[in-house]
Amino acid sequence: MKYTLLIDVTLLAVNTTLIDENEVSAQQTFAYSQTTKNVIAEQIMTTVITAIKQVQTVLNESDCIETITFTEMTVDSLIPFNEQKKSLMPVKYGYETQKYIDALVMNGVIGQLERKTGLIFQEVTPLMQILWLKNEQLAIFTEATQYMNVQSYIMYRLFDLYVTSPAAAGRTGFYNLTTQTWDAQALALSGLKEQMLPQVIDFQTHSFILMPEMCTYLGIDEDTIFHVN
Repeated sequence: MKYTLLIDVTLLAVNTTLIDENEVSAQQTFAYSQTTKNVIAEQIMTTVITAIKQVQTVLNESDCIETITFTEMTVDSLIPFNEQKKSLMPVKYGYETQKYIDALVMNGVIGQLERKTGLIFQEVTPLMQILWLKNEQLAIFTEATQYMNVQSYIMYRLFDLYVTSPAAAGRTGFYNLTTQTWDAQALALSGLKEQMLPQVIDFQTHSFILMPEMCTYLGIDEDTIFHVN
């Protein structure tokens, strides 16, 4: 029997749906052990791996998962990582950022950014989180060499790719919809350099293959195709 596996990554849990050739499906939820304020990127990745392994325990030896699709990965925070690719903050951080929004409203910058990014800036907008980090957690801001959202971190761990989708990039406050690039004004405001953010690619035109060592670790066939929505 051939199967399709759908994976939904949220701030609370990893949800899986295993679908067989007859469209019969089975769902499972793999919750994180910590509160949402303390969940870290590595914990989410560990849970994704656990979910993929656990789903396979119900399969027979002749069964195989042909396609794995990440249907949702909408945890938008840009998480700081150091040179060793260790996360320096929980997925959610910078809870008191309204003062930065107010300051940008006063000098007119917020309007410029909102027109270019198509966003209404809020306290949880990743650009605001990074302004908080820059001004209130300078040691961590200085140590950070890369920023990834949950989507790009999973892509890095599974496929050794430092990428994110236009939709995910568009929710950060950094992505210029007109130029379809990371916005120079947002970068200058935050103190980040473009190379510290993932490359933006259209996932709809791509499929992905696991790194060989990850195939072995997960126990899935090297021909398994991954899609990311």
